[in-house]
Amino acid sequence: MIKKNIALPRGGTLEVDVTPQFLEIVQKHFQLSNLSLVDDEHIRMYIWGAFKNAIDKAEKMDDVYAGA
Repeated sequence: MIKKNIALPRGGTLEVDVTPQFLEIVQKHFQLSNLSLVDDEHIRMYIWGAFKNAIDKAEKMDDVYAGA
């Protein structure tokens, strides 16, 4: 496992512990031909997308429960 510090677009730093398995998941997600092509931007966007999807699903469930 390696620790990466990824600069965020609006300032700040995202500190991530990265495993080879995680890098393979990111590689497949972005359909990259080689693991060495995975860069900090791919990692940042993958994490952003995962959190966005989780928040969107939680908000959708809140809407469902509010209507019940």
